[in-house]
Amino acid sequence: MHDIIEHYGKVVIALAGVLAAVLLTAAVVTIVSDRTKGAVSDISYKEHIYDAIDASRPNQ
Repeated sequence: MHDIIEHYGKVVIALAGVLAAVLLTAAVVTIVSDRTKGAVSDISYKEHIYDAIDASRPNQ
C-alpha cells in the first residue's frame, strides 16, 4: 500500500510541475503579446512608405 501512495505522490508532483510550466508559459506569452501590441500600435506604415518613395525620387 505504501508503494501505491508513494507512486501517486510522485504523479501529483509531476502534474503540479507540468501545470506550473504551462501557467508560466501562458504568462510569458501574454506579457510579450501585450507589449508587442503596444509597441507597434503607433507605427504609421503608410507614412514611412511614402517618405521612402519620395526620398528615392530624383529631385525635379
